Amino acid sequence: MLKITLHDSAGEFRLKLEGRLCGLWVQELEQVWKTASSTTHDRKTVLDLGEVDFVDPAGETLLGRMHAEGVELAAVTPLIQAMVREICRAPACGTVGKVGSKH
Repeated sequence: MLKITLHDSAGEFRLKLEGRLCGLWVQELEQVWKTASSTTHDRKTVLDLGEVDFVDPAGETLLGRMHAEGVELAAVTPLIQAMVREICRAPACGTVGKVGSKH
């Protein structure tokens, strides 16, 4: 199961995920992201992975596409940080780190 919470502010659009990004939930996230991105314009988009404990290969592929289109991937746990580093293809990817308290 995956919970997706949207936080929309003047400076950024944040999608907070909780649970497992797998199966049909990957398609659900993609649909939410595509729908929301039509309204975000020049604002930063952040995908908060702080409460995600599992991502399947389809989820990793989607995260890679989102990152390639400018979405910041914010991770906290070592497992998800390692996955994000691999997606970013750089050991010092600036999008890996502590999820801020601003939600």
